[in-house]
Amino acid sequence: MNKPPVILIGNGEAPTHPITLKVIEDANTIVCIDGGTDKLLDLGYKPNYILGDLDSLALELEDYSCKVINLNDQSKNDLEKGLEWCLKNEIREVSLLGFSGLRDDHNAAALLLLKTFSYHMGLTMITDFSMIQCINGKTRFKVSKGQVISIIAGNIDTTIRTNGLKYELNNQVLGSPGNGISNVATMNEVVIESNDWVWVFLNHME
Repeated sequence: MNKPPVILIGNGEAPTHPITLKVIEDANTIVCIDGGTDKLLDLGYKPNYILGDLDSLALELEDYSCKVINLNDQSKNDLEKGLEWCLKNEIREVSLLGFSGLRDDHNAAALLLLKTFSYHMGLTMITDFSMIQCINGKTRFKVSKGQVISIIAGNIDTTIRTNGLKYELNNQVLGSPGNGISNVATMNEVVIESNDWVWVFLNHME
């Protein structure tokens, strides 16, 4: 039984922010991709599952007291393999940690995969700097007043409506990818509605 909340941990930059560490602490099911396992162990936690081609583990397989699943499709990266495994096992809500930092190409691929799999499941990528979701339609976010929020549209023709931001959008296009950066929440709930996929970055307050 994969009891929620479920988190997927990658081999990127190890989580250090109090928010990311609290997500790990509160998780009931922890799934690690290869080297993400050792970073989790360094934080004092143990995974329920280890997935991947298992080429980045510091210890021998028998030293990990959890279920180990070999996923050796070299045509897909770790995050894609992990999310496919989650879908196959009927996991529909996942928080992603350790998939940013270290390599810029991996960061970019992770954001694109966030969109691809958000068609099928609820995903939140959590870094030491922000919480990121890719949304299409109307979504409500619990935030703090003064929190910096950015919206990036993959399609320049995407129309966006917001409520609760300093610089509101009323069925408008951003015009430039940079125009949606560094908005500010004026309430404790922000509503963002779009007619196509957009990435929403909820930057941590501290």
